[in-house]
Amino acid sequence: MHAGGDAQATGRKRHVAGRRQRRRRRHGELDEAQLLHGGEYSGAVFALTFDDGPGPSTTELLDVLRDSGVRATFFLLGRNVEEAPWCGDPRRARSIVERAAREGHVLGNHTYSHLRPDRWRELAADLRRGEAVLRSLRPAPVPFRLPYGIQRVEGAFPLGTIGEQMDPRVAVIASMGIAHQHWTSDFDDWTLGVSDGPALAAKMIAHVEQCAAAGIDAVLDLHDSGTGSSFGYERPATVAGVKLFLQEAARRGWSSFTVPQGP
Repeated sequence: MHAGGDAQATGRKRHVAGRRQRRRRRHGELDEAQLLHGGEYSGAVFALTFDDGPGPSTTELLDVLRDSGVRATFFLLGRNVEEAPWCGDPRRARSIVERAAREGHVLGNHTYSHLRPDRWRELAADLRRGEAVLRSLRPAPVPFRLPYGIQRVEGAFPLGTIGEQMDPRVAVIASMGIAHQHWTSDFDDWTLGVSDGPALAAKMIAHVEQCAAAGIDAVLDLHDSGTGSSFGYERPATVAGVKLFLQEAARRGWSSFTVPQGP
């Protein structure tokens, strides 16, 4: 368990399932999977990241992470903090985010309102609005993840050298000097019900195993809330699946880190 408010609260050091410590190493931006450790590290290495929060499942996830001694990165929607449509109480939303920061988790920007990729012309303003919410909570560097991640799209876009099959938002954030924090797998957990927790955990375990076999650190993309669509805000399968996954990770002695990892 990590004590809140300690010197490691930036989330920039390696965190270990089962409390095992390993040597630090530099971790690059994960726009593409990277070979990171070669023969220096044994066993599997993973990062847990959660998009779209905060929401009604975030507190439960924080409890699971605390009990497991693992830190994560939460890519927050500014609207779910500032307006809190999932609970109607912005003070409650802010207190949850403040707890996450206090317990050493990394707070990231997922924009303010989760615009669709085809609304790329509005991205810069929505990104900055989300960033402002995060900075009002924690004056620290704010990592960024695009809504829906980097997409392949059809049709040409008038953004210089970008190809017609590339997400135009990549050029937008590059022009703003912002790096994108991607993932190695997205598990569609936002579509699942509570009974799907064991199946989700099994998929997460299998993915980490596959990454370890390839010498790649696994970055798992999960969701602790949503935008209020037909899937709602609660993520019971995510809570159940993450708990089972972390129990198995501890049993196997797997290491964890937060995205992004500092030098």
